[in-house]
Amino acid sequence: MRCVVLGFCVFAAACTGQTATAPTSASVAMGGAAMTQAKGGSELPFRGTLNATESIDSANAALHHLVATGNATHLGRFGLTSDFTVTMATASGTATWTGANGDQIFTTVVGHAVVTFPNAAIVETHTVTGGTGRFAGTSGSITLERSLDLPTLVSTASITGTINLGH
Repeated sequence: MRCVVLGFCVFAAACTGQTATAPTSASVAMGGAAMTQAKGGSELPFRGTLNATESIDSANAALHHLVATGNATHLGRFGLTSDFTVTMATASGTATWTGANGDQIFTTVVGHAVVTFPNAAIVETHTVTGGTGRFAGTSGSITLERSLDLPTLVSTASITGTINLGH
């Protein structure tokens, strides 16, 4: 029985992206509660960080492509790709978040930037429209607060939000 409980604690800690310090630590308790709530379709906190590189279409400067990697609750290590159109200091488009196991979350994105050269402070709202695998039927809202270095188009972001796995 003790091995089963310890195995569950390690699994729950891995799902939250946090390292367990003891079987009864707060991070493990949170991960275990999140796994229980997910089965009922409750809103789950979604948090993490990412590093990204943005590119601009050479034929149309309004079209941008973002490639990122990061770590977030419920995804673990993930990849993110996003295509969006920038008009002045606002943007809109789509994004795909891909977890280490290949399961994906799909979002529509709207954002705005405040430029203080050579940086831009960007706030993006990702509205979850669905997904694949365990994220099929997922809904929710995810906010990215990105700091973009304009000369290099490299950014870092913090991620907050909630998702509802719908099952």
